[in-house]
Parts: sequence; C-alpha cells; structure tokens
Amino acid sequence: MELISKIENYYRNSNSVQKIIIINIIVFIFPLIIKTILHLFNIDNIDIVSLFTIESDLKNLIFKPWSIFTYGFFHAGFYHLFWNMLMLYYFGNMLQNIFGDKLIYRVFFNGILFGGLFYVISYNIFPVFKGNVSQMIGASAGVMAVLFYLSSYSPNMRIRFFIIDIKLIYIALFLLILDIIQIPNGNSGGHIAHIGGALIGYLMLKYNYQGLDLSLFSSFLKSGKKIKNKDLDFNKIDQKKIDKILDKISESGYDSLSKEEKNYLFKAGNKDKKK
Repeated sequence: MELISKIENYYRNSNSVQKIIIINIIVFIFPLIIKTILHLFNIDNIDIVSLFTIESDLKNLIFKPWSIFTYGFFHAGFYHLFWNMLMLYYFGNMLQNIFGDKLIYRVFFNGILFGGLFYVISYNIFPVFKGNVSQMIGASAGVMAVLFYLSSYSPNMRIRFFIIDIKLIYIALFLLILDIIQIPNGNSGGHIAHIGGALIGYLMLKYNYQGLDLSLFSSFLKSGKKIKNKDLDFNKIDQKKIDKILDKISESGYDSLSKEEKNYLFKAGNKDKKK
C-alpha cells in the first residue's frame, strides 16, 4: 500500500507530460500482468488490448466507438512505447514550458483523435485499402501533433543532434515526409495517422493565432470560444527574442532562463489565459 501511495503522490506532483507518459506506461504493463496471471493459472489468454484498438472496418468500429481515442494509449511493444514517450517527453516539455500545462493535453488528445479519424477515413475511401481489415494502436499521432504545434510556433528553434544544430521545422518536415513515402511499404495506417496528427497540430496553432479554439476536450478548454485579439496581442511580441529564448531552452533547459525571460515566454504563449 505504501508503494501505491508513493506512486499516487508522484503522479499528483508530475507535470502534464509526465502524467501522459505514466498513463501510457501503466496501460502498457497492465495487459502483460493479466497475461502472466492467466498463464500461471493455465487459463486461456484474454486479448484485452483488442477491446481498445481502433479498426478500419466501420462495422466493427461502431461497436467500440471509444477506440477512436483509447488506441492512443496502447503500444505494440517496448520499443514502440519507448520511442513515442521519448519524443513526447522531449518535445512535450518544450511545448509545456512555453504554453503551460493545459495546452499539452489539448494538442496531444486532438492529435490522437484526428489521427484516428484520418486513419479510418483513408481506409474507407482509397481503393488500395479496399477489403483490408486493419487495426491500429500507438500514441504517435498525438506526438506528431505536439511536434508540429511546436515547430509551427517556433520553426527556427534549433535542436542539438550529436554535433550539429538542426532547426525544429526541418526535423518535423523530415518525419512527415518519411511517413508519406513509407505508406506503400507497410504499416500504412500508422503512417496515415501520423500525418493526421501532424496536420491537426499545425491547424490548431494557426486557428489559435486567428482567435478560434479548435480543442475538443471541454475539461481543459472552452470549445468554440473566440479569443479576442487583445488577449493575443502578437504585434507586440518580438519573434526574434522568442527564438533566442527557445534556443537557450534547447541548449541549457528551461531552468536556465531568467525570471524576465520566463515571463516573456508566458506572455507570448498564454494566448487563452482564463480571465
């Protein structure tokens, strides 16, 4: 019980990115524990994961509509989970440091939702997928949404890759192009979902700039609410100064910022701040 209490306290004190990662890890481990218990008691395995995977067949999807969202919290294996969570931790914390706790939920969840929709729609309109019954799991669409929201906001932010610095927008575009050209080579549904996540991440940022909130999860936002231009006031924000601060975050971390720099980022990023 003490261990459970410690886990609960750790979860409560974690930031939004860490909470998403913790949930994904728990969801990954739980079916494995159930499988082990059933094996020890010589009971036939129950495929729990299949109840939450999204399917391209609309006849099957209609009987588990929750899967349009839940698929994003299950993974096919350790490395699938590891790379998704590593990217989410890295880019998600950058996004959170700029915009605060709540936005990461909006962007990630919208990425999962629209990535799933993009996958289902594509499998039902493109002739190449006719007759194919496909299932999909993984958080990659949500991660791509986070990456494209961040890279669209600050495309010139530089990321250290071994011994060279690469602009964030180049990393995002490279991953997007990689997904596009790999569609014919297998895991087509996964690549299509990634593209859907990237698209909604980009569109969310653009609509936020224009004053329209695209987010769908009412617990974290006010759906459809127009944001007044005076709240954004981007004309008074120096993009070069923002890029310089973001470069500093990339090189030395958020804690290296001065109080003035943190306040400036907060002013620039907190577009939908509550009154």
